[in-house]
Amino acid sequence: MSDESGRSTKRSPDTLPLPEDGVATATKGGDMSTDGETSSRRGGRIPRLPSPGALFRILALLLVLVVAAGLVSFVAGWRPSLNPFKEREIDRSSPAVLRSLEDLSDYHAASGHFEVVVDVEEDTKWIPSSLKGERVLFVGIGTVDAVVNFGGLDVDRIIVSEDGKTVTIRLPAPTLSKPQMDFERSYVVARQRGALDRIGGLFGGQSTDQGLYIKATEQMTAAAAADGQIIALGKANTTSMLQGLLGALGYENVSVIYEEDQK
Repeated sequence: MSDESGRSTKRSPDTLPLPEDGVATATKGGDMSTDGETSSRRGGRIPRLPSPGALFRILALLLVLVVAAGLVSFVAGWRPSLNPFKEREIDRSSPAVLRSLEDLSDYHAASGHFEVVVDVEEDTKWIPSSLKGERVLFVGIGTVDAVVNFGGLDVDRIIVSEDGKTVTIRLPAPTLSKPQMDFERSYVVARQRGALDRIGGLFGGQSTDQGLYIKATEQMTAAAAADGQIIALGKANTTSMLQGLLGALGYENVSVIYEEDQK
C-alpha cells in the first residue's frame, strides 16, 4: 500500500487502523472493543465493591469479636504483660476461725491519737558496736480510748426523784483502754547492726520488731495516763450522751456522778 507521494507504508498484521472517531479499537483476530474495555484491559480489572449484605456481615462479625474480647478481659482480669519476670502474689492463707465470743458493755467515750518514738540500742560489753550490737529508731502510731463500763449499771445506781423530773446516775470512773497500734502507719526509721549481727541475719538470726511495738504501747499508755485529758473528755462525752438520751424520755434534770468523784 502506498500513499499519494508514492511511498509504500507497512501495516501491522496484529492491529487494524483506528476509526476516525476513535471509539472502537481493533485487536488481533478482528475483535472490536470500546475505549472503556481497552482501558480496563490495559490497567487491570476494576475491583468490585462488596455488596451491602456482605459488608453488613463483616461489620457484625468484627463487632462480635470486639465484644467477646472485652468480656474475656473483664471477667478473667486478663492483661497482657511484656515482662516475663513479673512477680505475683499467691495467698495460701487459711480462713479465719472463730474461737470464742465475749459480751462487751464498754462505752468508748473519747479517743486520743498518739505518736511515740522508740530508740532502742542493744550492745555487748567489751565488743565494739560496729561488730556486735543493734540500734533501732521506730515511730509508733496508735490510739488510746477512755472507756466507761455500763455492765454494772442497775436500779441501785439510778435514782429518780419523786416528781419524775430528775434522775441521778452513778457510774464507774472511765478507764484507759489498751493502745491500738496502727500497723500501716507505724514504721522503722533506721536500723544499725554490727557486722556479726548482719552475718547472723543471713542464717535466720535476725531479730523481730515485736519488742518495739510493746515498748510503743507502754509509752502511749503512760502518756495518756499522765495527760488526763482523755479521761476528762470521756466523762464529758458520757454525761452529754446520757443527758440527751434521758432528756428525750422526759427527764428535765439528768445528773451523772462518777465513783472516783464521790467524797
